Amino acid sequence: MKAKYALIALLAISFFGCDDNTAGLGLGMFPGSDQKINGKLTTFDATTESVHAGKIYAMSNIGYVGKFTDETFGTYEAGFLAELNCPKGMTFPNAFSGNTESGTGQMMTSFDNVEDGVGKTYTIIKDEDGKTPIGNCQINIYLWYDSYFGDSLTACRLSMYGLDQKLNNKYYWYEDPDAYYTNIDPTKYYDKTTSLLGSKSYTAVDLSISDSIRNLSTYTPYIKITLDQAKTQELGEKLLKEGRTQDLYNKFKGIFPGLYVKSDYGDGTILYINAVQMDVAFLEHARDSITGGLLHTYTGKDSVVYNGRSFTATREVVQANRLENDDQAIQECIDKSEWTYLKSPAGIFTQVTLPVSEIADKLQGDTLNAVKLGIPIYNQTSDKKFGMSVPKSVLLIRKKYKDTFFKDNKLSDDITSVLFDYSSYTSSFTEYTYNNITQLVNDCLADGEREAAEKELQKGPMTLKITNSKGEIVNQEVHDIKEWEKYSDWNKVVLIPVLVTKDSSSSNNYYGNSSSQVISIQHDLKPSYARLKGGTEMIQEIIDGKPQYNSDGTPKMVHKTPLKLEVVSTNFGTRSK
Repeated sequence: MKAKYALIALLAISFFGCDDNTAGLGLGMFPGSDQKINGKLTTFDATTESVHAGKIYAMSNIGYVGKFTDETFGTYEAGFLAELNCPKGMTFPNAFSGNTESGTGQMMTSFDNVEDGVGKTYTIIKDEDGKTPIGNCQINIYLWYDSYFGDSLTACRLSMYGLDQKLNNKYYWYEDPDAYYTNIDPTKYYDKTTSLLGSKSYTAVDLSISDSIRNLSTYTPYIKITLDQAKTQELGEKLLKEGRTQDLYNKFKGIFPGLYVKSDYGDGTILYINAVQMDVAFLEHARDSITGGLLHTYTGKDSVVYNGRSFTATREVVQANRLENDDQAIQECIDKSEWTYLKSPAGIFTQVTLPVSEIADKLQGDTLNAVKLGIPIYNQTSDKKFGMSVPKSVLLIRKKYKDTFFKDNKLSDDITSVLFDYSSYTSSFTEYTYNNITQLVNDCLADGEREAAEKELQKGPMTLKITNSKGEIVNQEVHDIKEWEKYSDWNKVVLIPVLVTKDSSSSNNYYGNSSSQVISIQHDLKPSYARLKGGTEMIQEIIDGKPQYNSDGTPKMVHKTPLKLEVVSTNFGTRSK
Protein backbone atom coordinates (compact mmCIF):
# COMPACT_ATOMS: atom_id res chain seq x y z
CA MET A 1 0.00 0.00 0.00
CA LYS A 2 2.85 2.40 0.76
CA ALA A 3 4.05 2.01 -2.81
CA LYS A 4 0.60 2.97 -4.08
CA TYR A 5 0.46 6.19 -2.04
CA ALA A 6 4.01 7.06 -3.14
CA LEU A 7 2.93 6.73 -6.75
CA ILE A 8 -0.12 8.94 -6.16
CA ALA A 9 2.03 11.64 -4.58
CA LEU A 10 4.51 11.45 -7.45
CA LEU A 11 1.66 11.79 -9.92
CA ALA A 12 0.35 14.95 -8.24
CA ILE A 13 3.83 16.50 -7.99
CA SER A 14 4.63 15.76 -11.63
CA PHE A 15 1.29 17.16 -12.79
CA PHE A 16 1.33 20.40 -10.84
CA GLY A 17 5.02 21.22 -11.10
CA CYS A 18 4.47 22.66 -14.59
CA ASP A 19 2.01 25.08 -16.11
CA ASP A 20 2.14 23.59 -19.61
CA ASN A 21 -0.37 21.20 -21.12
CA THR A 22 -0.11 18.08 -18.98
CA ALA A 23 -2.88 15.89 -20.39
CA GLY A 24 -2.17 12.28 -19.49
CA LEU A 25 1.08 13.12 -17.69
CA GLY A 26 2.21 10.38 -15.31
CA LEU A 27 -0.69 7.98 -15.84
CA GLY A 28 1.51 5.48 -17.65
CA MET A 29 3.96 5.38 -14.76
CA PHE A 30 1.92 2.87 -12.79
CA PRO A 31 3.43 -0.64 -12.99
CA GLY A 32 1.19 -3.30 -14.50
CA SER A 33 0.50 -4.81 -11.09
CA ASP A 34 -0.97 -1.53 -9.86
CA GLN A 35 -3.20 -0.67 -12.83
CA LYS A 36 -6.23 -1.10 -10.56
CA ILE A 37 -5.34 2.22 -8.96
CA ASN A 38 -7.04 3.82 -11.98
CA GLY A 39 -5.32 7.19 -11.82
CA LYS A 40 -6.72 9.66 -14.33
CA LEU A 41 -6.81 13.26 -15.43
CA THR A 42 -10.24 14.80 -16.11
CA THR A 43 -10.94 18.30 -17.42
CA PHE A 44 -14.07 20.26 -16.51
CA ASP A 45 -15.40 23.64 -17.65
CA ALA A 46 -15.60 26.48 -15.13
CA THR A 47 -17.50 29.64 -16.09
CA THR A 48 -16.71 33.21 -15.08
CA GLU A 49 -18.36 36.62 -14.95
CA SER A 50 -17.48 40.13 -13.83
CA VAL A 51 -19.27 41.25 -10.67
CA HIS A 52 -19.49 44.46 -8.67
CA ALA A 53 -17.03 44.61 -5.79
CA GLY A 54 -19.57 46.64 -3.82
CA LYS A 55 -18.51 48.16 -0.55
CA ILE A 56 -15.36 46.57 0.81
CA TYR A 57 -13.73 46.56 4.23
CA ALA A 58 -11.01 49.20 3.91
CA MET A 59 -9.50 49.73 7.35
CA SER A 60 -5.86 50.41 6.54
CA ASN A 61 -2.73 52.18 7.69
CA ILE A 62 -2.53 53.86 4.25
CA GLY A 63 -4.71 56.83 3.35
CA TYR A 64 -5.54 57.48 -0.31
CA VAL A 65 -6.36 60.94 -1.63
CA GLY A 66 -6.73 62.30 -5.15
CA LYS A 67 -8.60 61.84 -8.39
CA PHE A 68 -7.81 59.95 -11.57
CA THR A 69 -9.79 59.43 -14.78
CA ASP A 70 -9.18 56.38 -16.98
CA GLU A 71 -10.70 56.00 -20.44
CA THR A 72 -11.95 52.48 -19.61
CA PHE A 73 -13.03 52.68 -15.98
CA GLY A 74 -13.95 56.35 -15.70
CA THR A 75 -13.17 58.58 -12.74
CA TYR A 76 -11.87 57.21 -9.46
CA GLU A 77 -11.72 59.52 -6.43
CA ALA A 78 -10.27 58.86 -2.99
CA GLY A 79 -10.25 60.50 0.42
CA PHE A 80 -9.70 59.22 3.94
CA LEU A 81 -10.58 59.69 7.60
CA ALA A 82 -7.99 59.25 10.32
CA GLU A 83 -7.84 59.20 14.08
CA LEU A 84 -4.69 60.56 15.73
CA ASN A 85 -2.95 58.91 18.65
CA CYS A 86 -2.15 60.64 21.93
CA PRO A 87 0.59 58.79 23.87
CA LYS A 88 -0.11 58.02 27.50
CA GLY A 89 1.41 60.49 29.93
CA MET A 90 1.47 63.42 27.49
CA THR A 91 1.16 66.86 29.12
CA PHE A 92 1.85 70.49 28.16
CA PRO A 93 4.05 72.81 30.30
CA ASN A 94 2.45 75.48 32.46
CA ALA A 95 2.16 79.07 31.30
CA PHE A 96 4.77 81.58 32.47
CA SER A 97 3.50 83.28 35.62
CA GLY A 98 6.17 85.98 35.89
CA ASN A 99 8.17 84.45 38.73
CA THR A 100 11.88 83.63 38.54
CA GLU A 101 11.91 80.67 40.92
CA SER A 102 14.01 77.65 40.05
CA GLY A 103 12.36 75.29 37.52
CA THR A 104 12.09 74.28 33.93
CA GLY A 105 11.08 76.54 31.09
CA GLN A 106 7.45 77.67 30.98
CA MET A 107 5.26 78.48 27.99
CA MET A 108 5.40 82.11 26.90
CA THR A 109 2.21 84.17 27.14
CA SER A 110 3.58 87.25 25.38
CA PHE A 111 6.05 87.99 22.62
CA ASP A 112 6.59 91.64 23.64
CA ASN A 113 10.19 91.19 24.82
CA VAL A 114 11.63 88.97 22.06
CA GLU A 115 13.68 89.62 18.94
CA ASP A 116 11.79 90.85 15.87
CA GLY A 117 10.18 87.98 13.96
CA VAL A 118 10.24 85.53 16.87
CA GLY A 119 6.73 84.20 17.47
CA LYS A 120 5.43 85.84 14.30
CA THR A 121 3.70 82.64 13.16
CA TYR A 122 2.61 81.60 16.66
CA THR A 123 -0.74 82.43 18.23
CA ILE A 124 -1.12 83.63 21.81
CA ILE A 125 -3.81 81.35 23.21
CA LYS A 126 -6.45 83.02 25.36
CA ASP A 127 -8.58 81.43 28.04
CA GLU A 128 -12.29 80.93 27.35
CA ASP A 129 -12.89 84.45 28.62
CA GLY A 130 -11.03 85.67 25.52
CA LYS A 131 -8.71 87.85 27.60
CA THR A 132 -6.38 85.87 29.83
CA PRO A 133 -3.33 84.47 27.94
CA ILE A 134 -2.60 80.85 28.85
CA GLY A 135 0.18 80.03 26.40
CA ASN A 136 1.02 79.97 22.70
CA CYS A 137 1.21 77.51 19.86
CA GLN A 138 1.39 76.88 16.14
CA ILE A 139 -0.42 73.81 14.79
CA ASN A 140 0.80 72.04 11.65
CA ILE A 141 -0.61 68.84 10.18
CA TYR A 142 1.65 66.81 7.87
CA LEU A 143 0.63 64.19 5.31
CA TRP A 144 3.68 62.05 4.48
CA TYR A 145 3.73 59.82 1.41
CA ASP A 146 6.32 57.48 -0.10
CA SER A 147 4.60 56.87 -3.43
CA TYR A 148 1.75 57.91 -5.69
CA PHE A 149 -0.09 56.88 -8.85
CA GLY A 150 -0.41 59.02 -11.96
CA ASP A 151 1.14 62.28 -13.08
CA SER A 152 3.85 63.72 -10.84
CA LEU A 153 3.20 67.30 -12.02
CA THR A 154 -0.60 67.53 -12.14
CA ALA A 155 -1.76 70.58 -10.16
CA CYS A 156 -4.02 69.37 -7.34
CA ARG A 157 -5.59 70.70 -4.18
CA LEU A 158 -6.86 68.97 -1.06
CA SER A 159 -8.88 70.14 1.91
CA MET A 160 -8.73 68.91 5.49
CA TYR A 161 -11.65 68.96 7.93
CA GLY A 162 -11.87 68.29 11.64
CA LEU A 163 -14.43 65.62 12.51
CA ASP A 164 -17.32 66.14 14.91
CA GLN A 165 -16.99 64.73 18.38
CA LYS A 166 -20.02 62.47 18.12
CA LEU A 167 -22.54 61.38 15.49
CA ASN A 168 -26.05 62.34 16.59
CA ASN A 169 -24.66 62.59 20.14
CA LYS A 170 -24.47 58.79 20.27
CA TYR A 171 -20.99 57.61 19.34
CA TYR A 172 -17.71 58.68 17.78
CA TRP A 173 -17.35 58.29 14.01
CA TYR A 174 -14.99 55.33 14.35
CA GLU A 175 -17.60 53.45 16.43
CA ASP A 176 -20.02 53.51 13.49
CA PRO A 177 -20.19 49.96 12.02
CA ASP A 178 -20.06 51.48 8.51
CA ALA A 179 -16.91 53.47 9.23
CA TYR A 180 -14.52 50.86 7.88
CA TYR A 181 -16.13 50.38 4.46
CA THR A 182 -15.35 52.22 1.24
CA ASN A 183 -18.87 53.62 0.98
CA ILE A 184 -18.56 55.55 4.25
CA ASP A 185 -20.25 58.95 4.04
CA PRO A 186 -17.83 61.49 5.57
CA THR A 187 -20.41 64.30 5.41
CA LYS A 188 -22.14 62.65 8.38
CA TYR A 189 -19.13 63.41 10.55
CA TYR A 190 -18.22 67.02 9.81
CA ASP A 191 -19.78 70.41 9.04
CA LYS A 192 -18.32 71.68 5.78
CA THR A 193 -19.07 75.31 6.70
CA THR A 194 -17.34 75.33 10.10
CA SER A 195 -14.81 72.49 10.37
CA LEU A 196 -12.34 73.32 7.58
CA LEU A 197 -8.80 73.10 8.99
CA GLY A 198 -7.13 74.24 5.79
CA SER A 199 -6.53 73.65 2.07
CA LYS A 200 -3.31 73.14 0.14
CA SER A 201 -2.34 73.07 -3.53
CA TYR A 202 0.37 70.57 -4.46
CA THR A 203 2.00 68.38 -7.06
CA ALA A 204 3.14 64.85 -6.27
CA VAL A 205 6.73 65.88 -6.96
CA ASP A 206 7.47 69.20 -5.26
CA LEU A 207 9.72 71.11 -7.65
CA SER A 208 10.17 73.89 -5.08
CA ILE A 209 12.51 71.53 -3.25
CA SER A 210 15.95 71.18 -4.81
CA ASP A 211 17.01 67.97 -6.54
CA SER A 212 19.81 67.50 -4.04
CA ILE A 213 17.27 67.36 -1.18
CA ARG A 214 14.68 65.27 -3.02
CA ASN A 215 17.35 62.71 -3.98
CA LEU A 216 18.43 62.10 -0.39
CA SER A 217 17.56 58.65 0.93
CA THR A 218 16.16 60.28 4.06
CA TYR A 219 13.79 62.60 2.20
CA THR A 220 10.07 61.83 2.34
CA PRO A 221 7.65 64.11 0.48
CA TYR A 222 4.80 65.66 2.44
CA ILE A 223 1.94 68.13 2.34
CA LYS A 224 1.71 70.58 5.20
CA ILE A 225 -1.46 72.27 6.47
CA THR A 226 -0.98 75.14 8.95
CA LEU A 227 -4.07 76.05 10.94
CA ASP A 228 -5.10 79.70 10.83
CA GLN A 229 -5.25 81.85 13.95
CA ALA A 230 -8.93 81.18 14.70
CA LYS A 231 -8.59 77.39 14.42
CA THR A 232 -5.35 77.46 16.38
CA GLN A 233 -7.09 79.40 19.18
CA GLU A 234 -10.06 77.00 19.18
CA LEU A 235 -8.04 73.78 19.29
CA GLY A 236 -5.05 75.16 21.21
CA GLU A 237 -7.15 76.33 24.16
CA LYS A 238 -8.64 72.86 24.67
CA LEU A 239 -5.30 71.09 24.34
CA LEU A 240 -3.46 73.41 26.73
CA LYS A 241 -6.15 73.47 29.42
CA GLU A 242 -6.86 69.74 29.40
CA GLY A 243 -3.21 68.80 29.00
CA ARG A 244 -2.10 70.71 32.08
CA THR A 245 -4.60 69.47 34.61
CA GLN A 246 -4.06 65.75 33.88
CA ASP A 247 -2.76 63.20 31.39
CA LEU A 248 -4.18 64.22 28.00
CA TYR A 249 -4.52 60.59 26.84
CA ASN A 250 -8.06 60.06 28.16
CA LYS A 251 -9.26 63.48 26.96
CA PHE A 252 -7.76 63.70 23.49
CA LYS A 253 -10.46 61.84 21.53
CA GLY A 254 -13.09 64.21 22.85
CA ILE A 255 -10.97 67.23 21.90
CA PHE A 256 -9.89 66.03 18.45
CA PRO A 257 -11.84 62.97 17.17
CA GLY A 258 -10.00 62.91 13.87
CA LEU A 259 -9.74 64.49 10.44
CA TYR A 260 -11.04 63.98 6.92
CA VAL A 261 -8.87 64.64 3.85
CA LYS A 262 -10.55 65.03 0.45
CA SER A 263 -9.55 66.00 -3.06
CA ASP A 264 -10.83 69.42 -4.16
CA TYR A 265 -9.15 70.01 -7.49
CA GLY A 266 -7.01 68.24 -10.06
CA ASP A 267 -7.35 65.00 -12.01
CA GLY A 268 -4.43 62.69 -12.58
CA THR A 269 -2.78 61.85 -9.26
CA ILE A 270 -3.52 59.59 -6.27
CA LEU A 271 -1.27 60.00 -3.22
CA TYR A 272 -0.60 57.06 -0.88
CA ILE A 273 -0.41 58.71 2.56
CA ASN A 274 1.47 56.43 4.95
CA ALA A 275 1.71 58.80 7.93
CA VAL A 276 -0.34 61.66 9.35
CA GLN A 277 1.12 63.84 12.07
CA MET A 278 -0.16 66.88 13.94
CA ASP A 279 2.57 68.98 15.54
CA VAL A 280 1.60 71.46 18.26
CA ALA A 281 4.68 73.70 18.49
CA PHE A 282 5.12 76.33 21.20
CA LEU A 283 7.74 78.72 22.59
CA GLU A 284 9.12 78.61 26.12
CA HIS A 285 11.19 81.04 28.15
CA ALA A 286 14.79 79.87 28.42
CA ARG A 287 15.58 79.47 32.13
CA ASP A 288 18.83 79.20 34.02
CA SER A 289 19.04 75.62 35.31
CA ILE A 290 20.54 76.79 38.63
CA THR A 291 18.90 80.10 39.52
CA GLY A 292 15.70 79.63 37.55
CA GLY A 293 16.05 83.15 36.19
CA LEU A 294 15.19 84.07 32.60
CA LEU A 295 18.01 83.97 30.09
CA HIS A 296 18.41 86.80 27.60
CA THR A 297 20.07 87.44 24.28
CA TYR A 298 22.91 89.95 23.91
CA THR A 299 20.31 92.62 23.13
CA GLY A 300 18.57 92.07 26.45
CA LYS A 301 15.56 90.39 24.86
CA ASP A 302 14.11 87.19 26.33
CA SER A 303 15.83 84.03 25.13
CA VAL A 304 13.44 81.52 23.53
CA VAL A 305 13.28 77.70 23.49
CA TYR A 306 11.28 75.94 20.79
CA ASN A 307 9.30 72.91 21.96
CA GLY A 308 6.27 70.89 20.90
CA ARG A 309 4.10 67.81 21.08
CA SER A 310 3.20 65.38 18.26
CA PHE A 311 0.07 63.33 17.59
CA THR A 312 0.29 60.72 14.85
CA ALA A 313 -1.88 58.24 12.97
CA THR A 314 -0.44 54.79 13.68
CA ARG A 315 -1.45 51.15 13.17
CA GLU A 316 -3.04 51.22 16.61
CA VAL A 317 -5.65 53.82 15.69
CA VAL A 318 -8.38 53.93 13.09
CA GLN A 319 -7.96 55.01 9.48
CA ALA A 320 -10.77 54.57 6.94
CA ASN A 321 -10.87 55.23 3.20
CA ARG A 322 -13.71 56.67 1.13
CA LEU A 323 -13.40 55.42 -2.46
CA GLU A 324 -15.68 56.33 -5.36
CA ASN A 325 -15.71 54.78 -8.84
CA ASP A 326 -17.60 55.85 -11.95
CA ASP A 327 -20.73 53.69 -11.67
CA GLN A 328 -21.63 53.97 -15.36
CA ALA A 329 -18.15 53.08 -16.61
CA ILE A 330 -17.85 50.19 -14.16
CA GLN A 331 -21.24 48.85 -15.26
CA GLU A 332 -20.22 49.01 -18.93
CA CYS A 333 -17.14 46.92 -18.13
CA ILE A 334 -19.19 44.39 -16.16
CA ASP A 335 -21.60 44.08 -19.08
CA LYS A 336 -18.76 43.01 -21.40
CA SER A 337 -19.34 39.35 -22.25
CA GLU A 338 -16.07 38.57 -24.09
CA TRP A 339 -13.89 38.55 -20.97
CA THR A 340 -13.91 39.45 -17.28
CA TYR A 341 -12.16 42.15 -15.28
CA LEU A 342 -10.33 42.66 -12.06
CA LYS A 343 -10.36 46.33 -11.11
CA SER A 344 -9.15 47.75 -7.82
CA PRO A 345 -9.94 49.42 -5.60
CA ALA A 346 -13.58 48.51 -4.86
CA GLY A 347 -14.38 48.17 -8.55
CA ILE A 348 -14.79 44.76 -10.20
CA PHE A 349 -14.13 41.19 -9.07
CA THR A 350 -14.23 38.07 -11.22
CA GLN A 351 -16.61 35.35 -10.02
CA VAL A 352 -15.93 31.72 -10.94
CA THR A 353 -18.60 29.03 -10.87
CA LEU A 354 -16.91 25.74 -10.08
CA PRO A 355 -18.45 22.54 -11.55
CA VAL A 356 -18.62 20.95 -8.10
CA SER A 357 -21.68 18.78 -8.76
CA GLU A 358 -20.32 17.63 -12.10
CA ILE A 359 -17.05 16.59 -10.43
CA ALA A 360 -18.94 14.69 -7.75
CA ASP A 361 -21.14 12.92 -10.32
CA LYS A 362 -18.45 12.04 -12.85
CA LEU A 363 -15.77 11.03 -10.34
CA GLN A 364 -18.10 9.37 -7.87
CA GLY A 365 -16.07 7.08 -5.60
CA ASP A 366 -12.74 8.58 -6.71
CA THR A 367 -10.27 10.34 -4.44
CA LEU A 368 -9.40 13.87 -5.59
CA ASN A 369 -5.62 14.15 -5.46
CA ALA A 370 -5.15 17.54 -7.08
CA VAL A 371 -7.34 20.20 -8.70
CA LYS A 372 -5.74 22.95 -10.77
CA LEU A 373 -7.30 26.21 -12.01
CA GLY A 374 -5.48 28.55 -14.37
CA ILE A 375 -6.94 31.93 -15.31
CA PRO A 376 -5.11 33.45 -18.31
CA ILE A 377 -4.46 37.21 -18.37
CA TYR A 378 -4.82 39.11 -21.63
CA ASN A 379 -1.95 41.44 -22.54
CA GLN A 380 -2.44 45.02 -21.40
CA THR A 381 -2.58 47.74 -24.04
CA SER A 382 0.29 50.22 -23.83
CA ASP A 383 -1.51 53.25 -25.24
CA LYS A 384 -2.33 54.70 -21.82
CA LYS A 385 -0.03 57.40 -20.53
CA PHE A 386 -0.41 56.27 -16.94
CA GLY A 387 -1.46 52.65 -17.32
CA MET A 388 -2.54 50.66 -14.29
CA SER A 389 -0.49 47.58 -13.51
CA VAL A 390 -1.82 44.03 -13.27
CA PRO A 391 -2.72 43.00 -9.68
CA LYS A 392 0.17 40.86 -8.50
CA SER A 393 -1.45 39.20 -5.50
CA VAL A 394 -4.95 37.79 -5.94
CA LEU A 395 -7.03 35.83 -3.45
CA LEU A 396 -9.37 33.07 -4.64
CA ILE A 397 -12.03 32.70 -1.95
CA ARG A 398 -15.42 31.07 -1.56
CA LYS A 399 -17.95 33.83 -2.11
CA LYS A 400 -19.80 33.19 1.16
CA TYR A 401 -16.64 34.07 3.13
CA LYS A 402 -15.36 37.09 1.19
CA ASP A 403 -16.69 39.71 3.61
CA THR A 404 -15.81 38.12 6.96
CA PHE A 405 -12.32 37.18 5.73
CA PHE A 406 -11.15 40.80 5.63
CA LYS A 407 -13.21 42.02 8.56
CA ASP A 408 -11.75 39.31 10.81
CA ASN A 409 -8.22 39.87 9.46
CA LYS A 410 -7.80 36.24 8.41
CA LEU A 411 -5.04 34.56 6.43
CA SER A 412 -5.40 32.18 3.51
CA ASP A 413 -5.90 28.58 4.71
CA ASP A 414 -5.99 26.72 1.34
CA ILE A 415 -9.42 25.41 2.33
CA THR A 416 -11.86 28.30 1.95
CA SER A 417 -9.29 30.59 0.28
CA VAL A 418 -6.14 30.19 -1.80
CA LEU A 419 -3.57 32.95 -2.44
CA PHE A 420 -1.75 33.68 -5.69
CA ASP A 421 1.27 35.75 -4.69
CA TYR A 422 3.57 37.30 -7.29
CA SER A 423 6.64 36.92 -5.04
CA SER A 424 6.63 33.22 -5.94
CA TYR A 425 7.49 34.17 -9.52
CA THR A 426 10.91 35.35 -10.65
CA SER A 427 9.64 36.59 -14.03
CA SER A 428 6.45 38.05 -15.45
CA PHE A 429 3.36 35.88 -15.30
CA THR A 430 0.62 35.42 -17.88
CA GLU A 431 -2.04 33.75 -15.74
CA TYR A 432 -3.22 33.41 -12.17
CA THR A 433 -2.39 29.79 -11.43
CA TYR A 434 -3.94 27.98 -8.48
CA ASN A 435 -2.09 24.70 -8.57
CA ASN A 436 -4.12 22.87 -5.97
CA ILE A 437 -7.60 23.88 -4.86
CA THR A 438 -8.57 20.33 -3.90
CA GLN A 439 -9.43 21.25 -0.32
CA LEU A 440 -11.56 24.15 -1.51
CA VAL A 441 -13.60 21.86 -3.78
CA ASN A 442 -13.90 19.31 -0.97
CA ASP A 443 -15.05 22.10 1.36
CA CYS A 444 -17.92 22.87 -1.04
CA LEU A 445 -18.88 19.19 -1.14
CA ALA A 446 -18.67 18.72 2.62
CA ASP A 447 -20.52 21.75 3.99
CA GLY A 448 -23.96 20.17 3.59
CA GLU A 449 -25.53 23.28 2.07
CA ARG A 450 -26.57 21.56 -1.16
CA GLU A 451 -28.16 18.62 0.66
CA ALA A 452 -30.13 21.00 2.86
CA ALA A 453 -31.35 22.88 -0.22
CA GLU A 454 -32.52 19.65 -1.87
CA LYS A 455 -34.63 18.81 1.17
CA GLU A 456 -36.08 22.31 1.28
CA LEU A 457 -36.94 22.26 -2.42
CA GLN A 458 -38.97 19.12 -1.92
CA LYS A 459 -41.42 21.30 0.04
CA GLY A 460 -41.65 23.89 -2.74
CA PRO A 461 -39.78 26.83 -4.29
CA MET A 462 -37.06 28.68 -2.32
CA THR A 463 -36.27 32.40 -2.33
CA LEU A 464 -32.63 33.44 -2.34
CA LYS A 465 -31.08 36.85 -1.79
CA ILE A 466 -28.74 37.46 -4.73
CA THR A 467 -26.74 40.33 -6.18
CA ASN A 468 -27.72 40.95 -9.79
CA SER A 469 -25.50 42.17 -12.64
CA LYS A 470 -26.12 45.79 -11.62
CA GLY A 471 -24.93 45.19 -8.07
CA GLU A 472 -28.45 45.31 -6.60
CA ILE A 473 -29.60 42.84 -3.94
CA VAL A 474 -32.82 41.22 -5.14
CA ASN A 475 -34.98 38.17 -4.42
CA GLN A 476 -34.63 35.18 -6.73
CA GLU A 477 -37.08 32.29 -6.63
CA VAL A 478 -35.63 28.85 -7.46
CA HIS A 479 -37.64 25.73 -8.18
CA ASP A 480 -35.08 22.92 -8.45
CA ILE A 481 -31.52 22.12 -7.43
CA LYS A 482 -30.09 23.20 -10.80
CA GLU A 483 -31.57 26.67 -10.39
CA TRP A 484 -30.36 26.73 -6.80
CA GLU A 485 -26.78 25.95 -7.89
CA LYS A 486 -26.99 28.66 -10.55
CA TYR A 487 -27.94 31.42 -8.11
CA SER A 488 -26.53 30.32 -4.75
CA ASP A 489 -23.03 31.04 -3.43
CA TRP A 490 -22.35 27.35 -2.73
CA ASN A 491 -20.21 26.69 -5.82
CA LYS A 492 -18.99 30.26 -6.37
CA VAL A 493 -15.49 31.61 -5.72
CA VAL A 494 -14.32 35.17 -6.22
CA LEU A 495 -10.99 36.59 -7.39
CA ILE A 496 -9.99 39.62 -5.29
CA PRO A 497 -6.85 41.78 -5.68
CA VAL A 498 -5.11 41.93 -2.31
CA LEU A 499 -2.22 43.59 -0.54
CA VAL A 500 0.00 40.99 1.14
CA THR A 501 2.19 41.97 4.08
CA LYS A 502 5.03 39.70 5.18
CA ASP A 503 7.22 39.74 8.26
CA SER A 504 10.59 41.40 7.94
CA SER A 505 12.49 38.36 9.17
CA SER A 506 13.31 35.56 6.76
CA SER A 507 14.32 31.95 7.07
CA ASN A 508 15.80 29.33 4.79
CA ASN A 509 13.60 26.46 3.69
CA TYR A 510 14.65 22.89 2.96
CA TYR A 511 16.16 23.91 -0.36
CA GLY A 512 18.14 26.80 1.10
CA ASN A 513 15.87 29.51 -0.34
CA SER A 514 14.95 32.52 1.76
CA SER A 515 11.27 32.80 2.67
CA SER A 516 9.08 35.07 4.77
CA GLN A 517 5.76 34.56 6.49
CA VAL A 518 2.51 36.22 5.40
CA ILE A 519 1.13 38.20 8.35
CA SER A 520 -1.68 40.20 6.74
CA ILE A 521 -3.97 40.10 3.69
CA GLN A 522 -6.00 43.23 2.95
CA HIS A 523 -7.99 44.54 0.00
CA ASP A 524 -5.63 46.21 -2.47
CA LEU A 525 -6.69 49.86 -2.53
CA LYS A 526 -4.24 50.97 -5.22
CA PRO A 527 -5.43 51.45 -8.82
CA SER A 528 -4.82 48.29 -10.87
CA TYR A 529 -6.66 46.11 -13.36
CA ALA A 530 -6.49 42.92 -15.39
CA ARG A 531 -8.54 41.59 -18.29
CA LEU A 532 -9.04 37.84 -17.93
CA LYS A 533 -10.02 34.98 -20.21
CA GLY A 534 -13.60 33.84 -19.68
CA GLY A 535 -16.82 35.81 -19.66
CA THR A 536 -20.48 35.19 -20.33
CA GLU A 537 -20.44 35.15 -24.16
CA MET A 538 -22.38 32.16 -25.53
CA ILE A 539 -22.07 30.27 -28.84
CA GLN A 540 -23.84 27.25 -30.32
CA GLU A 541 -22.22 23.98 -29.33
CA ILE A 542 -20.43 22.14 -32.15
CA ILE A 543 -19.53 18.46 -31.86
CA ASP A 544 -17.57 16.76 -34.67
CA GLY A 545 -18.42 19.71 -36.89
CA LYS A 546 -22.15 19.41 -36.30
CA PRO A 547 -24.24 22.14 -34.58
CA GLN A 548 -26.12 20.84 -31.56
CA TYR A 549 -29.78 21.51 -30.77
CA ASN A 550 -32.04 21.16 -27.75
CA SER A 551 -35.04 18.81 -27.75
CA ASP A 552 -37.29 21.75 -28.65
CA GLY A 553 -35.21 22.53 -31.74
CA THR A 554 -33.48 25.61 -30.38
CA PRO A 555 -29.69 25.88 -30.69
CA LYS A 556 -27.79 24.39 -27.75
CA MET A 557 -25.69 27.23 -26.37
CA VAL A 558 -22.45 26.92 -24.39
CA HIS A 559 -19.91 29.40 -23.04
CA LYS A 560 -17.45 30.50 -25.72
CA THR A 561 -14.34 30.67 -23.51
CA PRO A 562 -14.79 28.66 -20.31
CA LEU A 563 -11.85 28.09 -18.01
CA LYS A 564 -10.44 24.60 -17.71
CA LEU A 565 -10.42 22.91 -14.32
CA GLU A 566 -7.98 20.00 -14.36
CA VAL A 567 -8.54 17.21 -11.83
CA VAL A 568 -6.22 14.33 -10.96
CA SER A 569 -8.12 11.53 -9.21
CA THR A 570 -7.58 7.91 -8.30
CA ASN A 571 -9.88 4.95 -7.82
CA PHE A 572 -8.56 2.00 -5.83
CA GLY A 573 -10.14 -0.98 -7.51
CA THR A 574 -9.74 -4.61 -6.37
CA ARG A 575 -6.28 -5.84 -7.27
CA SER A 576 -6.26 -8.97 -9.43
CA LYS A 577 -4.24 -11.97 -8.29
